[in-house]
Amino acid sequence: MDVPAGKEFVFKMPELVNLVKTAPLDAVIFHAKGKHFSPWLSMAGKSSLANKLNSLSINNKTVRVALLRAIRSG
Repeated sequence: MDVPAGKEFVFKMPELVNLVKTAPLDAVIFHAKGKHFSPWLSMAGKSSLANKLNSLSINNKTVRVALLRAIRSG
C-alpha cells in the first residue's frame, strides 16, 4: 500500500500497552468490543495474539486487565 510521506504508521507493542493503560475506558471498551485491535496486530505479524484478543470475552469492568494480560502473554 502506498502511504504519503509523513503518514506512515509504525506499530510498537509498548505503545499499545501504554494506550490500553491510559486511554479512556469507553474507548478501550469500544475498540475491544469492535475487535479493532486484531487487524493492527495481524499487520504487525502478531496473528496469534490477534486471534487471542478476538476470543476474549469482553467485560466492561475487566477489559483493561484482560487486554493487558493477553498482550503481555503474547
